Amino acid sequence: MLYIFRMNFLYCLSAVVLFCGFSSSYEYNPYERPWNEKTISNDKPTDRTDLSKAINCTSGKICEIAVCSIKNASTLPTTVPVRVVTLSGDLELSLSTDQTLLTGLPMQTGLSKLILLYTMNGQRTEIPFMVLVSRSPQHNHQFEIVLEQPNRFKDFQGVDFLKAFAKSLGGPHTSLAMKQYLNNTVILLIYNTSLSSTECQGDDILNMKEKMVYSNGKIKEELVRRLGCKYQIKTIQLKTYDSCFEFFYNYNGRIIEDAIYACIILVGFIVIITMIHGIVVYYIRKTRQVRRMMNFTPIILPPQSVDDDS
Repeated sequence: MLYIFRMNFLYCLSAVVLFCGFSSSYEYNPYERPWNEKTISNDKPTDRTDLSKAINCTSGKICEIAVCSIKNASTLPTTVPVRVVTLSGDLELSLSTDQTLLTGLPMQTGLSKLILLYTMNGQRTEIPFMVLVSRSPQHNHQFEIVLEQPNRFKDFQGVDFLKAFAKSLGGPHTSLAMKQYLNNTVILLIYNTSLSSTECQGDDILNMKEKMVYSNGKIKEELVRRLGCKYQIKTIQLKTYDSCFEFFYNYNGRIIEDAIYACIILVGFIVIITMIHGIVVYYIRKTRQVRRMMNFTPIILPPQSVDDDS
């Protein structure tokens, strides 16, 4: 019996020690950003490259480069097809039909080396240029957007979606930034870069949210109509961090308090109405009883004499 007691005691002690060790090794931080926000930056090139000649872009934002701003590309012919080739790096750029604008949506930070390539009069011409993609600034909010039918988006065009999404919200695409994560579905994280990253502009964020979803989280038909059938959204959820975490925590608390007060007022109103109804019914019934008593005529029998009985 003593042996069994000791074994049980050791098992319990081991479990407590293991639990305490696990608890002390991880401390929950409500302001901590999720794993998909912690990106590793590789934007420092290893070789000695003159970065002053590089064109600057920002990760997650649409990068638009005028061809005329590239050295030796101001005389780029418009009648000869020009290709954009990425020699190193992760940036992919597409050339407009009039061959005057390069557009891309960089998702990774770092230095990319590209060339404009064309052949004219049998002579091959290469115009090299560099693009340095820097890390996007911190943000205190983002909208997590999950798309329907992920199999349709194997070649997802982030530039087209971000422009269409910004247009559906009635704003310029330059004010939005996006991250993309492919798992079993397509998850897009969109935030407004024109808002402060230190001070929470909660009203502007709520205005954005109201253009996308109802209070119950359902996607608004207006947004679906503006995006068209090409992009079908499954869910949209607002995530907040840093200053906006506390703002929306208090905001949601105020909503709950207002709902509780509204319920209390509603219950009190119902109780008062019920009491008034009961009093009214009581007096109506009392009045009816009084009227019945007043209308009641008693039957008076004539007195009988003793002689008659005999």
